[in-house]
Amino acid sequence: MNPYAGLLDSVSFLFFSLILFFLSVISKRLGEVMGLRKYYYLYYLGIFFTLFGSIIMFLSFGILQETKLLGYVFFSAGMTIGLIASIRYWGWLMIESFRG
Repeated sequence: MNPYAGLLDSVSFLFFSLILFFLSVISKRLGEVMGLRKYYYLYYLGIFFTLFGSIIMFLSFGILQETKLLGYVFFSAGMTIGLIASIRYWGWLMIESFRG
């Protein structure tokens, strides 16, 4: 396996954290306008988990060799939490698009 795959995973996890951050900013504004609960805190929790997964993947590149699975677990938990927050904020768009 390529020795730089862990580094590439770490960078891609950082980019997903950035996407979750942009979604949190947009969803915060949408929630204020529509009077929704503050579900954007779920995005912050997802960002924490994806960043922690990124740090673990970066450390598994050199120092901690056998921790890649833990990095993937934290990343998947963060993305799942981000998905839940996205469904809470943006789920009404899917309902409206099916109504036609």
